[in-house]
Amino acid sequence: MRACVILLLILLSPCSLAAFWPVYWELGNEKNLLGPLISYEKKDDKTHLTVRPLLSSYDSPRTYSILFPLGKSTEEKAYFVPVYMRHSSKNAYDVALFPFFWGKTPEKSYGGVFPFYGKLYHRFRRDEIGFALWPLYSYSTWEGTTRTNIIWPLFSFYKGREEGFRLGPLYGRRNIPGERRSSFVLWPFFIKDEKDLNADNPKKSLWAFPFYMQTTSPQSSFYAVMWPLFTYTRVRDRTEIHAPWPFYERTTGTEESGVHLWPVYSRRRTDKDEVTYVLWPIYKKTERYPGESRWTQTRILIIDKYEKDDRGTFFNICPFFEYRRGSAGSVFYFPSILPWRNEGFDRIVRPLITLYEYRKKGEKTTTNLLYGFYTKEQEGEYWKRRLACLLEVKQEPGGMGFEVFSGLFGVDANRVKIFYIPIKRDKAGAADSTDGGERGQPAPVGERQAADDGNTQDKGDRVQGSIEAAEDDVRDLPRQEAASP
Repeated sequence: MRACVILLLILLSPCSLAAFWPVYWELGNEKNLLGPLISYEKKDDKTHLTVRPLLSSYDSPRTYSILFPLGKSTEEKAYFVPVYMRHSSKNAYDVALFPFFWGKTPEKSYGGVFPFYGKLYHRFRRDEIGFALWPLYSYSTWEGTTRTNIIWPLFSFYKGREEGFRLGPLYGRRNIPGERRSSFVLWPFFIKDEKDLNADNPKKSLWAFPFYMQTTSPQSSFYAVMWPLFTYTRVRDRTEIHAPWPFYERTTGTEESGVHLWPVYSRRRTDKDEVTYVLWPIYKKTERYPGESRWTQTRILIIDKYEKDDRGTFFNICPFFEYRRGSAGSVFYFPSILPWRNEGFDRIVRPLITLYEYRKKGEKTTTNLLYGFYTKEQEGEYWKRRLACLLEVKQEPGGMGFEVFSGLFGVDANRVKIFYIPIKRDKAGAADSTDGGERGQPAPVGERQAADDGNTQDKGDRVQGSIEAAEDDVRDLPRQEAASP
């Protein structure tokens, strides 16, 4: 009860009292409540609100994250794993709120309740899908073929462009006249498949998994004995051999080459891209050339890495620190427990696990220690430092200033605070007393002496005038008496 009363008094007090760390504190454009738990920022006509105990955030326009990374919502799509999903476009949409689902294509609407009954159109790479008391009965159609499932996956039947059937894993066959013939016995152990029979590169496969496997065509071939230990792959002029995997691998070809002696050394080149391992997983280096750019990444023990790509420079030594530099400036974090570069993670989770943060963009820098216990902002020669709610010191264009206990008492160039009440300072008299000097600055000694001499002369002139007026009165006195009756 006492805590509630104190909190109520703080909230009902003058606004300066509300800046009482950790109840409320500011850093740059961001306003924070209850330490790092709630933050609000409005910048460039965009609003950002983050409620970290719920792992949730809002970004205008209409972007929400809920229990990150499980849920997210934008105008085009939304999801909350595993119960909700929505996609929308100009002429179609689909929504799933388990066990219900519904949607619309440009031609028709659909919906259902899983697993009791339902239909879908243009979903999961199928033209139409339907079911009733799934898995007892279901069907799907695509490219002129209809597959009917009874007690899926035990019994399946194909008709239309493709014909065939499947009796669980025991036996099955499928046939597209002139294009494909396939069959299996005790799937996935014994498989025979011929496909692309009407193309320039027909493929034939015969598998007795995992003892012997082969797939051949005019342009490629694949052989395996005791897969994946011993394999041979040829695609045009590229050849790859594993003998045995993963200890030895060799690749040769015009655009790709490499050698792999695990775990001592590995090097693979594809066109200009290159990946090198030394004493895996101790050292890994990657070079990529997308277009005219060069991206590099160096990893130590998998999680520690130095990287340069289109997002800028990234360097971390987990779990100690992380440094980034890019078009938005540079940032340093301590510690770096989860070294991920993800916008949602940086907004929602990282502030909860970061004890020290330093940011720099142009001439502006910000420092945040222990969730706002100590903060510093600086831009050029002007700065502001705050130690919790105890003390704030700042250098502004008008001069220096300070506050204690979030404004219990404070002074700056514009006002004085007494018991959290701001009182505007009157600078007119101070400005006049300087006699031409700058506002708020004392006049030079010579000017002050000249002003004092001028004041003395003025006083002498006034006294001399008073004496002369008295003498005139004395001379006029006899004439005044003679004129009187």
